[in-house]
Amino acid sequence: MRVPPGRDVVLIAGGGFAAVEAALALRAMAGERAHVCLVAPDPDFSFAPAATRSAFAAATGDRMPMRELAERAGAALIGGNLQEVRPDLRRIVLSTGRELEYDHLVVAVGARAEGWLAAPGVLFRGPRDEEALGALLDDMVARALAGERLRVVFAVPAGPGWAVPVYELALLAAQWLLRHGVRDAVDLVVVTAEDEPLGVFGHDAAEAVTAELGEAGVEVRPGAVVREWADGNLHVVPGGEVPADLVVSLPVLRGPRVPGLPHTQLGFVAADEGGRVVGSPGVYVAGDAGPFPVKQAGLACQQADAVAALIAAEMGAHVAPHPGPPTLRAVLWTGRGDRFLRTDLAGGRDESGGVGALTAELWWPPGKVAGRFLTPFLEGQPDQARLVDLDVPEPRRG
Repeated sequence: MRVPPGRDVVLIAGGGFAAVEAALALRAMAGERAHVCLVAPDPDFSFAPAATRSAFAAATGDRMPMRELAERAGAALIGGNLQEVRPDLRRIVLSTGRELEYDHLVVAVGARAEGWLAAPGVLFRGPRDEEALGALLDDMVARALAGERLRVVFAVPAGPGWAVPVYELALLAAQWLLRHGVRDAVDLVVVTAEDEPLGVFGHDAAEAVTAELGEAGVEVRPGAVVREWADGNLHVVPGGEVPADLVVSLPVLRGPRVPGLPHTQLGFVAADEGGRVVGSPGVYVAGDAGPFPVKQAGLACQQADAVAALIAAEMGAHVAPHPGPPTLRAVLWTGRGDRFLRTDLAGGRDESGGVGALTAELWWPPGKVAGRFLTPFLEGQPDQARLVDLDVPEPRRG
């Protein structure tokens, strides 16, 4: 790896949203001070949130060659998986055995998505499960047309994660079954460990999402932790049993347990609120690999921005302190329009969950993933260096 003189080597391990956002942020904040290398395991960047809709549209999720994306972001690209970090030597080891030295390291390798429920149906982890979900949808229609009545449950496990995909899958499934003339033959139920559907956005948002589900005829069982499936029933605590012929479940998320780095009980990289890895000078974590319990691409981008600002400042760049607390932004695809949601996770603006009317954007550019640098980049506006929050539409705030 040839490094221009006078530049610090910044290795970014990962090929997802946090990794690309960190590369873009460093280009903007550190400029020529940094030699940025993306160490990515896959040749393509996958826009994973598109997977919930792709299965219903008979199309694959959006993908972009990682090499092209890295070049546009001003970063070098090295293929490989992060195998080990050696903080005392400021060196990483790849799965190929290759070793790379760094001045600064950003760990953005994501979380491990694991199955947890032995039930007929599909574990939906994103693009890799689009084909299986499509086959399940076809099977549902065929069985309903043959006169069978089905009860399909969409399950959200307890623990760190992101629940929006399960609500999108339930709402889009309702529209799919309606178009195929079998909606009345299939009962749809969401079982979630959340106290309220998408309650992370606040009570007003949860009420709006619950109403959206009700209009689509989707039953909701909140505050229910699924223990197992047996004999056609999900056993939940509290509440006993929920009948289920088929189950579409989100995975449980566990940390990557990177050798050489401290980790939490669940395997996530141990770090402070700014993303500095505990006891590992020069090492940072951003995105789902870190300890923050909400695992969402937009939040991952904010964490990457905060880490990039710390690294740029260490290089002598004059950068503004990263604002806090994090702002959670999400788009819920309902099949009848897009519902935008926004809230500060601690303090800040009084938005009561920030739920706007259908199709009313709450930030600009209004991408599915809201990243300060990534959203303009993917929307073809790379020179627009910031994401702008818009006012909540009036008079409807909930």
